[in-house]
Amino acid sequence: MQTRRLFLGAAAGAMRHVRAEAVEVRDIHGQKVTVTCGGVTLFEYSYSRARPKTYVHPLCVADGTPVTLDGPEDHVHHRGLMAAWSEVNGIDFWGEVNPARHGSIVHQRFERLKGGAAAEIVAVNHWIAEGRLLLVERRTIRAPAPDSDGVWLDWTTELRAPNEPVTLAAGQHVYNGLGIRFTKPMDGGEVLNSNGTPTIGKANGEPARWCAYAGAGMGLAFFDHPGNPRHPNAFFVMNNAFGYMSAAPTFRQPFNLPVKGSIRFRWGVLTFRGTPDARALDRRFESWRKS
Repeated sequence: MQTRRLFLGAAAGAMRHVRAEAVEVRDIHGQKVTVTCGGVTLFEYSYSRARPKTYVHPLCVADGTPVTLDGPEDHVHHRGLMAAWSEVNGIDFWGEVNPARHGSIVHQRFERLKGGAAAEIVAVNHWIAEGRLLLVERRTIRAPAPDSDGVWLDWTTELRAPNEPVTLAAGQHVYNGLGIRFTKPMDGGEVLNSNGTPTIGKANGEPARWCAYAGAGMGLAFFDHPGNPRHPNAFFVMNNAFGYMSAAPTFRQPFNLPVKGSIRFRWGVLTFRGTPDARALDRRFESWRKS
């Protein structure tokens, strides 16, 4: 116990030191934005038009170790941490090489790129398919310096249907929303959600305030903001044959947007070392929901 207390105390002290550092944001034009703190990578935001979508990879724990995987051979369309849907008026914006009508999530511009006490990335994306603009997305990612809990991202996606009615459908692909493919050492991991559910079979599809996945000494939690439509929403989670988790608001029902209509989702993302601490995650949720 003494060794464990010393380890936790040293880790917390190191994180407090990182907390005092400014968060630096660097744009590698046309490719990606890197976000670092104290010389350690927190995450990178990829927006290259050579890729079929915009996404975050790597996303790291506070010491710079990645928890994400980008484009594995088994599912090349799994791009780190990504917001996408596989059924938008019958168009697949999730998959890339599977037999389907595919669209692309194309970066248009940054409205804000800012570092300091927190990184702020505000980007406009166009969801384009077959020569049609189906959705305009305004994506905001805010990331303060790591604290004693870990690396925190506050992610907001606002989708607007500029030209025609749009259906974000569930269908057979219940995982749509904000999804993450975990690095291979984290395969076969464990789950815990805000209901206290510790099993994959029950947690998959269960509405909750948050859901966490952990393996290989690292973990990640998704948080569903109370302002989201149909909160608390379901989470998709699996650990076999690989680790994957999604904040999945269309797990059971689609969303229908009229022309000029919009919908807004806000999710929290926390990476951490160790296993999920329910009390700490509840505290994080309560603090965040008031922000």
